Amino acid sequence: MINVMKPLSYMTDDFFFTGVEIDDYLETLRFYRSLVRSLVREADAPERFVDKLREAVASRNLRMGEVRASAFSEPWCGDWACNLPILRSFFQKCGIPFRLFSREKAPELHKSYLADGVDHIPVISLWDGQGKELARWVEAPAKVDEMKVRWKEEHPRMMELYAIKDGDREAEKEFGRLYRSFLEEMALWYKDGMWNETLEELVRSLSDGKPL
Repeated sequence: MINVMKPLSYMTDDFFFTGVEIDDYLETLRFYRSLVRSLVREADAPERFVDKLREAVASRNLRMGEVRASAFSEPWCGDWACNLPILRSFFQKCGIPFRLFSREKAPELHKSYLADGVDHIPVISLWDGQGKELARWVEAPAKVDEMKVRWKEEHPRMMELYAIKDGDREAEKEFGRLYRSFLEEMALWYKDGMWNETLEELVRSLSDGKPL
């Protein structure tokens, strides 16, 4: 998703290392556990994106060892569940430390993104060694956004249930079942090419100097 970014200067060493390591997060995962772990086993970031990121980092007169990555998200987020596996693989191959932050644990970071007009998750940011934000990618690739809109148009019941599920136990259960079906289909989209769209947009946001 395109986001007009005023780069934050926020990610100090001390703050970055308060974030949760991704593998530690996976050990305690409560939402969509089986789906996410299955995707983790399948996710393998193509080397061409690793090479593209190295080139983009060099174009900023940086070294790979200076770059860090963060995710700002919540466990219930379906886009995070689907993108976590490929981002984990990608940053591991790049040798870039990757940490997770949430609104509860990092309210200041949340406020900083909100002040910059970002109200969707996940937010993936790349930072330099001085804690300056270099690139930002939000929520989902543009192509997935279009696919989600079509799916919801074809399944209007899900949003009807979403509007009434609070306080209505039966609506909540039905919504949960329908959302799970939506999430499983979305996972198939990502495995069938949309993971590459995620990586393409993320790398392009750095190489072009334009956040996505």
